[in-house]
Amino acid sequence: MIGRHSGLQVYRELFRSGDFLKLLGGAALIPTAFVFEDVTIPFLPALSWGSALLIVSIVINGLPIILEAGRGILARKINVDELVSMAIIACLVTGNYLEGAVVSVIMVFGTLIEEAVSDSARNSIRALMEVTPETAMLEVDGREVVTRVRDMKRGDVLVIRAGDTIPVDGTVIQGKTSVNEASITGESIPVAKVLGDAVFAGTACIDGFIRVRADRVGEDSTIGRIIQMVEAAEGQKTESARIVDRYASWFTPAILAIAVLTYVVTRDVTRSITVLIVGCPCSFLLASPVSAVAAIGRAAKSGILVKGGRYLENLATATGFFFDKTGTLTSGEPEVVAVRPARGRSEEEVLRLAAAVEVGSLHPLGLAIVARAKAMGSRLDPATEICTEAGSGVCGHVNGMRIEVTGSQAVDESGYTMVDVLVDGEVAGTISLLDNPRETAAETMRQLRAEGIRDLVIISGDQPLPVRTIAERVGIGQYHASQKPDEKLDRIREYDRGKTVYIGDGINDAPALKAASTGIAMGLRGSDVALETADIVLLNDRLEQLPFLVRLARKMARIIRIGILISFAINIVSVMASSAGLLTPILGALTHNLGAIVVVSLAASIRFSREE
Repeated sequence: MIGRHSGLQVYRELFRSGDFLKLLGGAALIPTAFVFEDVTIPFLPALSWGSALLIVSIVINGLPIILEAGRGILARKINVDELVSMAIIACLVTGNYLEGAVVSVIMVFGTLIEEAVSDSARNSIRALMEVTPETAMLEVDGREVVTRVRDMKRGDVLVIRAGDTIPVDGTVIQGKTSVNEASITGESIPVAKVLGDAVFAGTACIDGFIRVRADRVGEDSTIGRIIQMVEAAEGQKTESARIVDRYASWFTPAILAIAVLTYVVTRDVTRSITVLIVGCPCSFLLASPVSAVAAIGRAAKSGILVKGGRYLENLATATGFFFDKTGTLTSGEPEVVAVRPARGRSEEEVLRLAAAVEVGSLHPLGLAIVARAKAMGSRLDPATEICTEAGSGVCGHVNGMRIEVTGSQAVDESGYTMVDVLVDGEVAGTISLLDNPRETAAETMRQLRAEGIRDLVIISGDQPLPVRTIAERVGIGQYHASQKPDEKLDRIREYDRGKTVYIGDGINDAPALKAASTGIAMGLRGSDVALETADIVLLNDRLEQLPFLVRLARKMARIIRIGILISFAINIVSVMASSAGLLTPILGALTHNLGAIVVVSLAASIRFSREE
């Protein structure tokens, strides 16, 4: 019975579902049976109409439990319905029809209540699925045509007006507007969009008018991939869940043995039936998955994509946080502050040659160089054979010359980042760039220390002096500079003081993101790499969410432990009480479901966690 309503859309209609109507029908037969308790069936004198109605009630509500248990046995899987099924069958065999009918009603009703409460943990996830419209205005041969979003393709041009929800990931090709990106980033402050800006499916156009070229549609859009990943995250088990599964594999045989032993000692079949009912470890199995789903849903509400509960579980006990510098601890928007040409070249020429090979780069330093060259009015010659070496630089050919942009060996006491521009192997000039730390970085580090994080470390591909400057300004004492991707990987692997977290931009940090116990990528704009590589993505690019994420992870882990302990305690006490004859089958069923509802309610409370 547990998890039969696993689809996210089902819960909304749960109490209007066929299951609930059948439950009511079966339950209504129980009081009716008392009216006909003494009326015998003519062709079955040993059976009254009252007993027959109780058997029908058992068939309505108990048979699905028995069938579910049978499917589990055929699939060679331990199924928690087996114990309750045995109890219901025992009630039928021994003539305890009233107990069997009432127990069936209570068990089904308890399952529906558990699932209804569990649904509150999924509200944030379900909200993601409802933000994209089914139709939108497509421009076809100069005319506007209402078209189903699922029929749109890359390259289509859409017309978006104030109040519309953008249905695709695309680029603004005309007009300007403000867009509410809260559905993806969790940030409700509108973002201005003008010519050339990217827009994302599921975000809302607040004002103005824009024409958008579709770049990614349907499941390929950012919101589509987020939904796929969050749904996949629900199926991933935490380490706690794996332990519980191992426990459940021997728990069912143990309870069955206790029920048999109880009958052998007491010769009271009612006690054995009650043991089977209370021994079903439903709440025990629910504690971990419902808590994980609640935490994932709560994170999604704040614009944080978590790909599985186990990554939060790792985060809850992590002691070492490793940070990339550029775009993570810094704003990611460096600016060129100086150009020092060499060998008779001009500043404009050095910038122009560097920009020619950086023009397609997504690295913040490359973007800054291109921006400055364009601001100076430089015409960028086409570059060929462009190659990028992660953590080192960019090279290519421009007008027959080999141009390289690479980390400089020069030292700048101001803490600027320096890059050399080489022409045919000789330094043609050096460019100095400044990337200030995020305004929230220092406070975030302080809060992480307050949360008990032992080690905060920067591992950056930048030169030592800029790395040291940023480390001092944000309050981090440990740092490693001039680190290539493989060296970053080694730094993570060398850490032996506990679990690790790596926070980077998801572009040159893929090895470190994967090597860490939990990899966290910054930002929506690098989503192609970030969504594929990291375990957690801060979609709104807010570094200050890290302390909240740590608290959320710890709360999830704590509630899982509490839920498991409560479940275990209820099961043990209930089995002992049942063996001693202190619980009837009906009271046992009530106790069983009460424990499950308490555990699920605790888990659902995670979604009310506040982001301070």
